[in-house]
Amino acid sequence: MESCNHKAGALQQRRKDYRAYVLNWQENLFWIASTAGITCLISWLFYRSVYAFGMIVPMLFLTRKFFSSHLLEKQKRELLYQFGEMLQMISSFLKAGYSMENAFSQAWEEYARLYGEKSMMAQEFRTIRYQLQFNEPLEQLVEDLAQRSGVEEIVSFSQVFSFAKRGGGDMMKIFQDTVEKIRQKSDVEREIATVITAKRTEQRIMDLVPFGILFYVGLTSPDFLAPLYGNLPGAAVMTVCLLVYTGAFLLAEKILNIRVI
Repeated sequence: MESCNHKAGALQQRRKDYRAYVLNWQENLFWIASTAGITCLISWLFYRSVYAFGMIVPMLFLTRKFFSSHLLEKQKRELLYQFGEMLQMISSFLKAGYSMENAFSQAWEEYARLYGEKSMMAQEFRTIRYQLQFNEPLEQLVEDLAQRSGVEEIVSFSQVFSFAKRGGGDMMKIFQDTVEKIRQKSDVEREIATVITAKRTEQRIMDLVPFGILFYVGLTSPDFLAPLYGNLPGAAVMTVCLLVYTGAFLLAEKILNIRVI
């Protein structure tokens, strides 16, 4: 009995917090390598100085935040999609006459068979299935997942589900409404992504234009840019240009990062 309780406690500790993104070793390697490459490019194009490579330290903090934020949003979208798929499976088992707890267990088996046991939602519902064996209230387990997810739709479902489970309610309607809401949001996001694909490609090209201009002019007419290198006023001018470019880049990213509420 003690070993079972210990195993349950270990499962509880391993539950993932989806409100923050932890980079794995491959993502860390890509982040560091890409940051070093960008810093080398900036050092040569804007300053022609190896000392400028020292800016890699603050650059690491900035690029890590940008990279992690991008992956976090991607993770939340995937989590919401998987959650909707799981609810749809649970709904089908409820229609077949299963109890709520059994529907969750059967849906996990079906989901793991289709999408793999290592998918986010398969792991989450495996933990829920295990905790149900220790008579943990299902609504509390769903609420715990909702709080860790940081996804508004999952939190809303958890609140309605807890109220209906304790006070009685039309569970089928709750599941169907939630699945439909998630599907509509996913459809809108896909439509937006399709519409702005061309604009995002244009933005990527424009991001490279300043670097291309500096490289071309520096290669073909080095004397034209020579006064900007090797002196304090020139470094100040290039720093201002770099800051303006960075601001324009972040603004473009924010404009294209359309979120569906």
